Amino acid sequence: KYGLGEAEPGEARKPRMLIIPKNWRDNHRILYSSNPKTGSTSFKKWFNRVQGDTRPYDEIGGVHAMKKYGNIEDAWDLAKSKTNDPDSVTLADMIKPFYKVGFMRNPLTRLISGFRDKVLRRTPEGIKGDMINIDPSLRKESTDADKFAAFAEGVVKDTIHNFHFVPQWSKMKVCDFPYDIIAQTETTSQQIKEIQEKTNLTQFEFPGSRSEAGFDSVATVHLAHEFYDKVKPDIMEAIYQLYKWDFVTMGYTKLSNPNFPYLDFDQDFEKEFGPLVYEKDPPSLKPSEPVRLGPG
Repeated sequence: KYGLGEAEPGEARKPRMLIIPKNWRDNHRILYSSNPKTGSTSFKKWFNRVQGDTRPYDEIGGVHAMKKYGNIEDAWDLAKSKTNDPDSVTLADMIKPFYKVGFMRNPLTRLISGFRDKVLRRTPEGIKGDMINIDPSLRKESTDADKFAAFAEGVVKDTIHNFHFVPQWSKMKVCDFPYDIIAQTETTSQQIKEIQEKTNLTQFEFPGSRSEAGFDSVATVHLAHEFYDKVKPDIMEAIYQLYKWDFVTMGYTKLSNPNFPYLDFDQDFEKEFGPLVYEKDPPSLKPSEPVRLGPG
């Protein structure tokens, strides 16, 4: 019941992680589909505030532990209680009472954010895994941009693995889950107001971003041109293909687009990213899976 592999019309496929507040029965019926590196830490801190934690946001930690939030089994029980055939209840039935929220981010800035968080901040030399095999000249003193170029190559060649770096559309089940809103990290401050109004949560202030809170001296978006300038052209094209459906489904832009990193639905997506419809699927592409590019 939690992980339907395929969605028929009227059904739903489960995204990677669904969260509800403990007090969801108190007219706070919001369901959050957590997507890493899109502001999920801030959103979960906000959920803690909704649940009654009055501490300053910088003192609220451990927010990724699922036990901190509502038991989604209770929502299943509610859905089952409303029918004479409990065994027929599906994920789509369970989520109906909730305002369903997801966040996505421009894949280019999200990849940099993942690199800063999982590599630069968590390794002594800012070098991890296969990066040194890709670029043997890397040293602790190498620039962050040079390290990122090796990291990005490892991601698209599938030698560096982490769910923080996989395409969002697949993990979020963008085409198979009935979101009420898929907001953009780039415009969180505007869109969170809509979410607050729809869920009767306007009294709970939303936390600021890492850069706004002083944790990052330079926002990720300001590093994009510097970092991607070091990425080889063929690897850059592989990045665009790996995250193709993140760009297309949400309308995100390439680095060369004047609107970067925001949305631009006037762009020619086939010109930018290649054919969107094939007479038959390419051998390497299955509709329910992200494209993964091998070392060759």
